[in-house]
Amino acid sequence: MKKINKVLGWVLVLMMVTGCFGTTAFAATVNDDQTITLKIIHTNDTHSRYSYSVKNNTIGYAKLKTIINQEKPDLVVDAGDIFHGQSFATIETGGSIAELMAAVGFDALAPGNHDFNYGSARLLELSTMANTKILGNNVTYSESGKPFFSDDYLIKDIVVDGEVIRIGVFGLISPDIYSDTAPANVAGLTFGTRESVLVAAQQSVAALEAQNCDVIVALTHIGDSDNGTLMRSDAIAEGAPGIDVIVDGHTHDVENREVNGTLIVQTGCYSSAVGEVELTLKKAVALAGRIEVPEAENWEVAPTETVAASETAADDEITAELPELEVSEEIPAEAGWEASESDETDVEGIQVSDEERIESPTPEIQLDATEVTYTVVSKTENLTTVAQATDELIPADPTVTALTVAIEAREDPIKKQVVGNTPVKLGGATEDIWQDVRLGELNLGRALSDSYRFVTGAEIAVENAGGIRAQIPAGEITKGQVIDVLPFGNYLVTKQVTGADIKKMLETSIEIGVNNQIAKDKNDNSWPGNSGSYLQWSGITAAYDLTKPAGQRVYSAKVGGVDLDPNRTYTLACNNYLATSKDYPGLQAAAIINEYSACDEAFINYLQNAGNDRFMAAINTPNVTAGTAPQPVPNPQPVQLGQKQSANNPRTGYGQWGWGLVLGR
Repeated sequence: MKKINKVLGWVLVLMMVTGCFGTTAFAATVNDDQTITLKIIHTNDTHSRYSYSVKNNTIGYAKLKTIINQEKPDLVVDAGDIFHGQSFATIETGGSIAELMAAVGFDALAPGNHDFNYGSARLLELSTMANTKILGNNVTYSESGKPFFSDDYLIKDIVVDGEVIRIGVFGLISPDIYSDTAPANVAGLTFGTRESVLVAAQQSVAALEAQNCDVIVALTHIGDSDNGTLMRSDAIAEGAPGIDVIVDGHTHDVENREVNGTLIVQTGCYSSAVGEVELTLKKAVALAGRIEVPEAENWEVAPTETVAASETAADDEITAELPELEVSEEIPAEAGWEASESDETDVEGIQVSDEERIESPTPEIQLDATEVTYTVVSKTENLTTVAQATDELIPADPTVTALTVAIEAREDPIKKQVVGNTPVKLGGATEDIWQDVRLGELNLGRALSDSYRFVTGAEIAVENAGGIRAQIPAGEITKGQVIDVLPFGNYLVTKQVTGADIKKMLETSIEIGVNNQIAKDKNDNSWPGNSGSYLQWSGITAAYDLTKPAGQRVYSAKVGGVDLDPNRTYTLACNNYLATSKDYPGLQAAAIINEYSACDEAFINYLQNAGNDRFMAAINTPNVTAGTAPQPVPNPQPVQLGQKQSANNPRTGYGQWGWGLVLGR
């Protein structure tokens, strides 16, 4: 840098001390009122719940649109499992949901495992129909390794008071998906490992930082499960620093926690709540300053000297470093400087006498902003629940409501499609299916459970009474009737369950049935809270004795004609709701092997492809029946050599369960 007279340096110091530069010199302030708030509306795991219902605890798309209109968010996203679930979606293989998404206006979503339920090719079509980006950076083609989704990330520029805030969004899906959807749905695709998913997250953050994103959001269909999963969302937060928000899904939890500086949020499931993240940002400005000094004789300075001051200003301070100034031996009067008359003044330890004090024309000072960035300084999450989404506070958007009605009308002819035939009524002895299915085994329950075995290949299948909501009269069976029977959009899962736990399930179900009968006999509507957990079975034959104590009633149980082995594991199919029931802890604790299609789809598949013989056998053959347990032999005779043993237990002749008297079991 060229030399500048030291007296000029004193003058500049005096000017700063006395406020001649004001806040526009090298100490500009960004006040609190210049902070900016960004809003992100998010959902996850709606499983095609599309309409508002207090009874079903769902907000739906029409009210979601109103929330968006009211809050005016900068980003609207979903964390997956949105296209599949209820018949409203499955009838059109997700197309109806895609239409509603387009009407609402989603910016991006992460793919959920159930979003692949119509096949990977259909998922790409749904993305186009929904006019949104599906982001899953760990989803690649198995052979080529190329990305399956066309977009690695979404960048959205938000203009605020003429300045741009840049938001970057990327997505990930759990590598556990291989067991979370039918294998055929993801054939030819790879979802990686824990390590590769973490690398994908790190690379995504680096790419968005290179694009000068002020805010980075990750959409993850991963969740926070501890049940032997390969990846958790908090591992992403810990292993990929730089993410401001993770909008999570998959585990149906309500999350609102911060891990390694990353806010992780999740709204639960089934459109029970809408999440809103608020981010507060502060502006940081990088400045360059120029000082233009008048030309003067004997001054060791060029006619104009540019002083660089590229300091970053953040919060409430902008500073710049002054250059070192040097003074010549003499100050000529003809230079145009005038001495002032004043007492000696101490400026930063420098004594300046009257003879030395000079005044000069104020130098011209220019400040230029070379870069403006924003830093997130606070993050909050708020939920809007069904209870808060009243018509007074959040009325349904009329445009989305009209579209919903139109879709329902469009689907009505589809619901009338014939998918099967039954020679007898499928249901109970009365017209009260809610009650009948809780009191005993029904032909409809057996047919439904048998369809689950048919689709999954499981050895045993069960359907809970609460999942069966209608009967089917004799004659043609329509798709709409199947939907009425299974309206919840539950899907099938398979688990490995021990024979011991299966017997406990039998005992528990029988006890629930007993309590349900007591409630019916009282005729006071005091049915147990778990009345719907009574089970309808397939693949097992069992007998029980109601004269025996609870937990000891089952005296025979066979699978495939062979005694149920308490030490062996069996593949059992059930709906996803029942799979988590606390009434059956052994089933609840068992790991999921695989996930399959919706239950109504499985039953239609069965009606069309299993064959009439299997269907008739299922509806006509009881599986679990009441009886009288054989009495144990008081003093069983020892078996003589060469004597033929019973096909059951050689000591009791009652099978393996034998009143619990079987030695060594």
